[in-house]
Amino acid sequence: MEPTEVLKAHLSLCTEVYDLLLEENSWLKMQKTVPQMDFLQRKKFIVEKLDHSLANLKKLKPEYFSPFDNSKKLVSDSHTKLLQIFYLDRENEELLVKLNQPFDRQSFNRFSVPPDQIDQIHNRSSDQSSEG
Repeated sequence: MEPTEVLKAHLSLCTEVYDLLLEENSWLKMQKTVPQMDFLQRKKFIVEKLDHSLANLKKLKPEYFSPFDNSKKLVSDSHTKLLQIFYLDRENEELLVKLNQPFDRQSFNRFSVPPDQIDQIHNRSSDQSSEG
């Protein structure tokens, strides 16, 4: 397989991974539950495809690339998509951790009053200290 074909296939797969993670992200935010088993199976299947794609990438050598094709752009696009994948995957992990915590911990709010009310309290205390 030509290097540009390998890169195009990898970029396409990265886009599939990103779309799947985006779907997972939406599910976690809207349903507030762990995704269903069929979704997890799809995720497992795409990881297997990704392993195969990475094996193909490892077979490529610099001398296989033509200086006149768009391989540098494909590599750059793949890199950009991977960064998006890492960011979204981290966000999904944080959502999953939050969903797996006890309910009272999920809804924990450090402050029991809104910020404007805190400002009012601070203003009152500074007014009282300037009077005294």
